Amino acid sequence: MKKAELENKISEATSSLIDIATNICWNKISRNCEYIMSEIDESIGKNYFERAKIRKKINDKKSPKSLNKIVTELTAIYENLYDINLYIYKSLSNKTIIEIRYFLKTSHTAEFYPTIINNEPMLHCKVARPSYATKPPNSNKPEKKFDVNWELGGIRHKLNKFLGKLRY
Repeated sequence: MKKAELENKISEATSSLIDIATNICWNKISRNCEYIMSEIDESIGKNYFERAKIRKKINDKKSPKSLNKIVTELTAIYENLYDINLYIYKSLSNKTIIEIRYFLKTSHTAEFYPTIINNEPMLHCKVARPSYATKPPNSNKPEKKFDVNWELGGIRHKLNKFLGKLRY
C-alpha cells in the first residue's frame, strides 16, 4: 500500500470490516466511524487475556478521531509501518469506534529488519471471535452470531463464556 493510498485503503478496509462483522455478529453496526490507534506491543502481558485487559484500559482513555486525523498520524510514521490491522473496538447505535493496531518495522529483530526495510505496509481487517461462538471441530452446526462488543466484557459475555465452558 502506497503512502498516497493510505486514506482510501483504510476507508475501504473499514467498509469491509463492517460488512464482515455484520455477517457474524447480531449487533446493528453503524457506518459512522471514528478511530483510535494503538501500537502492537508484544511485551505487555504474558498472554492474550492480560494484553486485552491492559489494551482496554489504555484504549478507554483515548479520544476517537476522524479518519483524516488518523491518516495524518499514520503518514508521519509511514516509512516505519510494517503491518496495519483494523478491529472494531466498540460499536454503539450511532457510531463505531475502529481500533487501528500497527506494528513497526523496528519492532522486529535486528536480523529480520533488513529484509523488510523497503516493504510497503500490509493492511488487514479482523473481527475477534469469542471462544463460545466458534463451532466444535467436525460439526455441521452453524456458528452462533455474537456481540461485536464482547471484548469489552459485560454480563452477557460472562454468561456465554460460562455456558461455553459447560458445553466443552
